[in-house]
Amino acid sequence: MALNLDQINIHSPGRYSEGFPWADWDLMRREAPVFWYERDDIEPFWAVTRYSEVMAISERPRTFINGGPRLRLALKTETELLRGGVDEFGKSRGWDPNEPPDMTFMDDPRHREVRKLSSWAFTQGCMRSFATHFDELAAQFTNEFVADLERHGEVDLVHHLTAKLPLAATGEIIGLAPDDWKKILVWSNAIIGEVPPEHILPGETNWQAAERSMNEFRLYLEYLISDHRKPGGGPSDFINRLVNAEIHGEKQTDQQLIGYLFLLIGAGNDTTRNATTGGVVALLEHPEQIKLLQDNPKLIGNAVDEILRWTSPVISFLRTATEDFQLLDKKIREGDTVCMFYPSANRDDTVFKNPYTFDITRDPNPYITFGFGAHFCLGTNLAKAELRASLKALLPVLSRMERAGEGHRIPNTHVSGFAELPIRLKK
Repeated sequence: MALNLDQINIHSPGRYSEGFPWADWDLMRREAPVFWYERDDIEPFWAVTRYSEVMAISERPRTFINGGPRLRLALKTETELLRGGVDEFGKSRGWDPNEPPDMTFMDDPRHREVRKLSSWAFTQGCMRSFATHFDELAAQFTNEFVADLERHGEVDLVHHLTAKLPLAATGEIIGLAPDDWKKILVWSNAIIGEVPPEHILPGETNWQAAERSMNEFRLYLEYLISDHRKPGGGPSDFINRLVNAEIHGEKQTDQQLIGYLFLLIGAGNDTTRNATTGGVVALLEHPEQIKLLQDNPKLIGNAVDEILRWTSPVISFLRTATEDFQLLDKKIREGDTVCMFYPSANRDDTVFKNPYTFDITRDPNPYITFGFGAHFCLGTNLAKAELRASLKALLPVLSRMERAGEGHRIPNTHVSGFAELPIRLKK
């Protein structure tokens, strides 16, 4: 039986543990690129799957705002990620219940003002200054990974390699102690509900373990901020600048700074790790592209771009309409929710020739993996720098590697990728 619009499922977290719903999105782009999506277990929304309409929404931040009641997909039985209000942790500290959790929940002009507090650290110039060091870190981590493969025969790519450079790079830019990085990895993964079994206490549900991990992360950040508020500051120039920065003559509160660092560290780890893992998978599935890259290493920049289009680790974001708006033949009414699906837009055949072909020579490649407009990802330059370093380090050994199993994908509708993926060397 042919798939129809009544059968599509693009909202269930479990669906994404099987991979992205490409057939559903293909059908929607063809027949209903702006589709009123109604299912029993989720509040309805406009599903937007085609490139031009995703861009139309992204280009109008006053008409489609982040600061509405929904920003990420959540089932009726679940609380939206980071939108649980002031919990016991916040109440015990007198936090403002009306304060947004972080700047992704804000709109201009406040979003722009808060974003500027750290944008200086993620410019192309700053990333060029880190390039050699990132190359050294990537080479070190890759050599350790290959040694593990030779020693054990089969090793998890995610925890033994692709999680390491994003964590180290973010940690060094922000000035976090290397001894803390492993704990931070567990805490940041908990943001999307990914908690390793060994970190779940007896009697805890996965959700309770994730909540506990996030509160441990907040407590860590609270101590860090307190140390840098002291006379003379602390060891991190980044955090010193952050705690002393002012907006309209006022410094940020602990609540605001914890949310800020929570976002930078969490987003800096999950998305790039997933893009790197997915990029390795794509290359292993297309050995001719590995040879092309090995024969012409100057294509690494192109390969990074194609990996970012291909993997699209951020699946969706929601916006709220502030006024009636005509999008194609649909009238979106004030207060309606629209959901943009970035992987679908990055497979739009009206924009990308042969979109289901992984091609590291693709040019032009106008992917919107990092969003567009006012909320264009702050860490774009960092993600690209990390991917370049990782590819350089992996290039000599990629042709020796192969998958040793299907792995396990993260069941999440906002950020998804491999939670683990076994790799081995070819015999």
